[in-house]
Amino acid sequence: MNRIILLIFLGIPFFARSAADSSLQRNKISKPQIFKTGARPHLQIGLHTGVNFNYFIYNRDRIQKDVAAGYQGGLFFRVSRQKAFVQFEMNYLWSQVFIRNDFITSKFGNINFDKLTFRYNTFGIPFIFGAYAVKTPIFKLRFYNGIEADFIAKTRVLVAANSDELYKLTRSEKRSILRPVQFGYQLGMGMDIAMFIIDAKYNLAFRSFYKEQFRTQTHLFQITVGAIF
Repeated sequence: MNRIILLIFLGIPFFARSAADSSLQRNKISKPQIFKTGARPHLQIGLHTGVNFNYFIYNRDRIQKDVAAGYQGGLFFRVSRQKAFVQFEMNYLWSQVFIRNDFITSKFGNINFDKLTFRYNTFGIPFIFGAYAVKTPIFKLRFYNGIEADFIAKTRVLVAANSDELYKLTRSEKRSILRPVQFGYQLGMGMDIAMFIIDAKYNLAFRSFYKEQFRTQTHLFQITVGAIF
């Protein structure tokens, strides 16, 4: 009888250690499963480059329109959790706009022109919210929208006069004619194929870079490709 009691007491530490080891093993297995379900935010960094098309309306009756092409590039930070994500970007864009009319001659003093050309480099900072319509390890389909602020970094404004001579505005004239910041709404969709990404975006500006008596509205279409890490 004494031997049986002794064996029972000696076995208690062994069973306790076995139970503790089993509990630790279960915890080790469950942690990766929680991570794989997307319960924890996942940070990614990427680079992208592409082209943009600026569709510009500058007539009160929406008759005067023009389109010009440009290019861009930048980097972004994306935080994903399950089916949702937020993304912060820093982009550098080059674009231009051609204006052919005489409605805004007064903004250039006594200079009469046939064609006005904007060529500007901007620094764009979009902040977007989105969701994954499809999310697999290899392929993802994304839809998103958000707000973007664009700051003028370098601007060249040229006026083609009736004599076909180009007139370059001075720095003080640019300050009186252009706004330094433009805000807009961004809407887009994208695909992630392994580490590569493709995006198509549309930006609607709340106001124009150009100050004049008629409202000017910028519609910017962007197509970019890149990689995410």
